[in-house]
Amino acid sequence: MKDFIRKYRNDELSPSELRQLRQRLQGMTDEELSDYLGSDWATSAIDASLADDGRMAQIGSRLAMEISPRRGSSGVVAKLLKYAAIVLIPLLTIATFYLYSESHAQLPDQMVVTTGRGESACVSLPDGTRVTLYYESKLSYGAHSFTKHKREVSFEGDGFFEVHADSGNPFVVNSEGLSITVLGTTFSLSARQDNDRAELYLEKGCVSLCSSLTDESVVMNPNERACVNYKTGEITLERLAENPCTLRKGYLSFNSVPLSKVVKTLNSNFGCDIVVNNKSLLDKTFSGTLPARNVDDALEVLRLSFDASVSREGNRYVVE
Repeated sequence: MKDFIRKYRNDELSPSELRQLRQRLQGMTDEELSDYLGSDWATSAIDASLADDGRMAQIGSRLAMEISPRRGSSGVVAKLLKYAAIVLIPLLTIATFYLYSESHAQLPDQMVVTTGRGESACVSLPDGTRVTLYYESKLSYGAHSFTKHKREVSFEGDGFFEVHADSGNPFVVNSEGLSITVLGTTFSLSARQDNDRAELYLEKGCVSLCSSLTDESVVMNPNERACVNYKTGEITLERLAENPCTLRKGYLSFNSVPLSKVVKTLNSNFGCDIVVNNKSLLDKTFSGTLPARNVDDALEVLRLSFDASVSREGNRYVVE
């Protein structure tokens, strides 16, 4: 421990040694720390020439306010104040480091934002990037994966990304089966493991999409949509004549999806309870879009599509 303190005072600690010192400090009591520091100052050779006169004067003045020297002892007191100042400068530095380490030890190593059924949230990341999370989605990043020189997050669910432009530091989104690398752009991403594929629609900028299963990658341009098949890892890319109906636009899109799964999605998006009593309807498929902001409007589309009836009891809907 004494060697660590000496190296810290002389600015000679390596990054690994600094982490070890932090761990030791966190496990010590105030009395133990005081004993170590006191022993270090008592046995270390202190060069008074290293002390800054201005800082010594400030510290000395404050110490003098707490001391009432007797007549004739001003020289002794002044000398004591000088050496006290020399000792206190590195002592206060160590104390500041200790408090800094203690405060940072309380910070979580992993930042996680999640949304539940019927919820959405907008998150601003440290670099200015904004992410809108829709129902039952999760965004996470670690203290070491999102820094000034590295921007990397993990995501699952449905979201809309408005990435802050930084040409020197790409923004990386990792999800199951794929990764996305961007500089500054806006895009919608749907990456849910209970679906057959993940979908990315690019509004602005340029992104590189890579399949983790095959290592295949494609460079996307605005108004293009890419799909990653979860089973095969295959990427399909298409250019769209107009913006698709995404959650950002207020729609839920389905392509030959069984009604049972459509209802599950509606329950998650609206946070309600939709039950299909007519079991013969559950395996029938639905293709099209449903309003994502009003459950009654969505159920009306389904009612007309399947020639069914819908009744409501509080927050519970029954499809017959």
